[in-house]
Amino acid sequence: MNYGLRAVIVVILLALGCRWGIAQIGPRHVLELPGGGAATAGMEQGRVQLAGPGLTLIRFQGLSILAVDADTQAYSEEAAAKWPAADLVLVTPPAPGHFFGLGPAMSMRGARPVIIPQAPNETITFRGEGLQLYPMQAWETLDARKSNTRLRVTAMAGAARTVGVAGFMLELGNSRASYRVYVSCERQDDAEALTLAQRLPGADLLLLPARHSPELVTLKRAAGPVGKPAALTEAGYAFKAIRR
Repeated sequence: MNYGLRAVIVVILLALGCRWGIAQIGPRHVLELPGGGAATAGMEQGRVQLAGPGLTLIRFQGLSILAVDADTQAYSEEAAAKWPAADLVLVTPPAPGHFFGLGPAMSMRGARPVIIPQAPNETITFRGEGLQLYPMQAWETLDARKSNTRLRVTAMAGAARTVGVAGFMLELGNSRASYRVYVSCERQDDAEALTLAQRLPGADLLLLPARHSPELVTLKRAAGPVGKPAALTEAGYAFKAIRR
């Protein structure tokens, strides 16, 4: 199946959605996270909030993901020792030409799974006890579960005829409902953000890297307009899982 056809199929499936999970195309990783007790019945609320420069904390039903922008000062060995607690760490790459090493990920406190993008034909090697590294290429997925809460991470390709990872779709939910946050690996201006929103009809929220702090773009599920990029704050943005 050629890339163009695969991309069209992904967009169609994202638009249609399903009761749980974005369609899987590439290889799949499975991860069981240590549980802290069952999630509260009926609680389907989550929050996306700024956790420091270059750091975004995404929470849903006791499961948490820390997104780290490797193009900021947050991605250093000194800063990594102070990263907030999270069940899983997602690292987005720096701009082309900037150094992208694994030292900071190896310096963080606690053994937490770390997801990083992997270019086609790239080999990633590392040394370090306790580091659970998950390099992901475009169309690969990672399914994680913590008690009754599920997370599916899908590495997404960019525009047609590109094969690298342009971002990650995070689908958080349970057996009843879910919410999809797209974490972009690429900076976007307002026009590009609108195009991205049109290309990802299954997403509910876009998280875009920016110079000072990440930006959010809220997406309407009906025919309403797409929101403009707005700076993420410490107070954060509350969301509710959607029945699909």
